[in-house]
Amino acid sequence: MNQDTTAPAGREASEPAAAQPRPRLLTGRLRLVLLTVLVLAAAAFAVGGFAAGRLTAGPAQVSDSGPDAGFARDMQAHHAQAVEMALVIRDKSANEEIRSIAYDIITTQQQQSGQMFAWLVDWGLPQTGSAPRMAWMGTAEHGGSSPTMNQSPGGGMEGMNQTPGTGVAMEGMATPAQLQQLREATGVEADRLFTELMIRHHQGGVAMARAAAALAETAKVRDFAAGIVQAQTAEITALQELRGRL
Repeated sequence: MNQDTTAPAGREASEPAAAQPRPRLLTGRLRLVLLTVLVLAAAAFAVGGFAAGRLTAGPAQVSDSGPDAGFARDMQAHHAQAVEMALVIRDKSANEEIRSIAYDIITTQQQQSGQMFAWLVDWGLPQTGSAPRMAWMGTAEHGGSSPTMNQSPGGGMEGMNQTPGTGVAMEGMATPAQLQQLREATGVEADRLFTELMIRHHQGGVAMARAAAALAETAKVRDFAAGIVQAQTAEITALQELRGRL
């Protein structure tokens, strides 16, 4: 999914995250995990946010084909799908824990996408690069997964899923068929499918962020990526715990 220079695309333009009231706060271990996610996300924003970029003397010399720009572009696309899935389940689920997790994903990842969009603007780079998706990650030793690592929720091997319309594999992305399955599912079936897809999606996001933390040339991207690793790892734990109770 390629992006233009106008603004990050996604359903959030027509369905703002604040359009529906937030469910009541969670209790117990899951609440503590989600609070940890929000604290880590806030820390990442403080380290790599808009203000930090504006305090520099001028745009950083960032390569158009380097890991910093590649990560900023690809993670925006990755976040956009997470937000899309979270919006779908938020609007249909009767499970307050599921809806609370969806709300946190929508608000946090939209905010982070805005940061990454702004970085590219500050660097004087287009939102769409000439290099293929994920090329900045190099080999699997930097955090990429082999094509056999991603499985369908039913257990079958499907290989690394592709960014819609590009034919290029991205870490943890749901296929168009899986997204349609989520839209059509109802009740507990929808809740289970959401947790399964989002766990794998977050695992892919963690792999991408680990690569960026190791490869990025700017400190703010490295720190931001490290924050994503911590936050999404915590959210994977919360989703796995919740899935076990569905």
